[in-house]
Amino acid sequence: MQEKPTDHSDLFNILIEESKTPIALYEGDHLIISVANKAILKAWGKDDSVKGMELAKALPELANQPFLQLLREVIRTGIAYEAKEDMVQLMVDGDLRTFYFDFIYKPLFDQNGKVWAILNNATDVTELVKARLKYQEKEALFRQMIYDAPIAIGVLRGQDFIIEDANVDLLKIWGKTEKVIGKKLLDGLPEIADQQFPQILAQVYQSGKPYYGYETLARVERDGVLGNYYFNFVYDPIFDQDKKVSGIMIVASDVTAQVNSQLNLKESEARFRTLVQDNPMPTAFYETEDIVIKIANNEMLKLWDKDKSIIGKPMIEGIPELAGQPFIPILKEVFRSGIPYHADQQEAVLVMDGVPTKSWFNFTYKPLRNATGKVYGILHAAIDVTRQVQLQQQKDEFLGIASHELKTPVTSVKAYTQVLERMIRLEGDEKKANMVHKMDQQLNRLTGLIGDLLDVTKIQAGKMVLNLSIFDFDNLVKDIVEEMQHTTLKHQLNATLNSFVKVETDRERIGQVITNFLSNAIKYADDADNVEIKSEVIGNEVILSVKDYGIGISEDLQQYVFDQFYRVSGHQQHTYPGLGLGLYISAEIIKNTGGRIWLESEAGTGSTFYFALKIKA
Repeated sequence: MQEKPTDHSDLFNILIEESKTPIALYEGDHLIISVANKAILKAWGKDDSVKGMELAKALPELANQPFLQLLREVIRTGIAYEAKEDMVQLMVDGDLRTFYFDFIYKPLFDQNGKVWAILNNATDVTELVKARLKYQEKEALFRQMIYDAPIAIGVLRGQDFIIEDANVDLLKIWGKTEKVIGKKLLDGLPEIADQQFPQILAQVYQSGKPYYGYETLARVERDGVLGNYYFNFVYDPIFDQDKKVSGIMIVASDVTAQVNSQLNLKESEARFRTLVQDNPMPTAFYETEDIVIKIANNEMLKLWDKDKSIIGKPMIEGIPELAGQPFIPILKEVFRSGIPYHADQQEAVLVMDGVPTKSWFNFTYKPLRNATGKVYGILHAAIDVTRQVQLQQQKDEFLGIASHELKTPVTSVKAYTQVLERMIRLEGDEKKANMVHKMDQQLNRLTGLIGDLLDVTKIQAGKMVLNLSIFDFDNLVKDIVEEMQHTTLKHQLNATLNSFVKVETDRERIGQVITNFLSNAIKYADDADNVEIKSEVIGNEVILSVKDYGIGISEDLQQYVFDQFYRVSGHQQHTYPGLGLGLYISAEIIKNTGGRIWLESEAGTGSTFYFALKIKA
């Protein structure tokens, strides 16, 4: 091989030509292709016509690639060049394609030591390289998927569970840094050695079956502190080409906050249940719009005359006698609207000892909301006031009878008093006549009190009857103002009447309300001189207001003003006479006419009382 041969044996030519290894021989500085076997021609995508041509002309696609320069460098230096898996682009069937070769450029020297040719031996490793690149691409994609995943993912390799990959979220869950990557799992997380996880991993590795953990407790060290955490996780086996387990992929999510919230909720529910059960007041808790009885303490079961078998049932099934009564519809509305409901002395019919029995209750339906503000249940607290209501009814009956019995003798006494006053005045004894007149005034007060008591009994019995008539509203107010002006020398009653409408209602009863407003304005404003009366039309209502400049009513007490028997409290309660029935009766009269009644007041500056009546079209 040191001398240029003059001829070649047929055997040598056959060996070169038929070799599956691509072989070529390039002669001279112009790299003339003197030998090119079938294998290399196939790799080039050429035929025998390229033999005898310069390599650069036979394969013009090599112009922008490094191979021609490498060949010239071998000629210049005489040093062979070897490459592994080098990429070359060749024109095959009109397409420029990419191939990979292991090859050697071996210089051949003449007797003078000069390179006269280069032998090119090559091995086509294109499929091998492409397969590896594809695998590397998948591997890179897989790794990128791990790092970009929105959940914690990692890969353990081998039976020692080497931490091959772990994204930021998994490292955060572990409470570790990237320094653990490449370590054995138990070296990176020594705190789990005595926990269940190494055994589970070994089981997955041996069986090839995945493992799913839900809300699993793990003790993990974070920031140097060993703490309890909860995780949902999957140990998924990774198989190699031989379908043998080569590693395990970890997918995990930290659910500590949710689990702790659930645990706290369970503790809270337990405390709530205990609170309801131990409450001395009848108490129950309902869920869903079907009003399912979730909790009912013994006091509530006793109130219903039921046992614990109704727990878990909708109320209509547990207490069927409530059908047709207002309670279940009210509960459903509270659940829907989220607005609490309270009732006093509400009548209910319950089956007691197998007999439908009428009872009365004070109760509250309180909606309970979750963290998002949605109603999830209703708390029911009740008090049985049947005995009190019965006593009230007995009292009202007594007051009604007593009032009727008192009315007749008082009327007779008043008549005798008036006759006696006239007789004494005729005799000329003014002093005695005035005393009898004062007695007559006290009888008027007594008659008024008896009238109030009679009105209360009618209201309680639902027997207040309205005698409807059509009348001019302003004229009624004017007449009453003039009458009331005669009862006071100190106060000036100033009326501004601008309604100019007629109303259809009970003239006497509305006059009773106006009289009550004016008498209260005079009574509770001793230090003031004026009372302002105003009528006006707003929308389809006529509104009357009576404003005084008296003691006023604090905001926290205003809700009680229209209650039965309510009077001014504190050191002033004995200053102003009366039973505290006037405003209660007035409110009931206005409600029965379909109107509205209210007040505006401030302690120390006076009050304004209003009522509104619908104007008949």
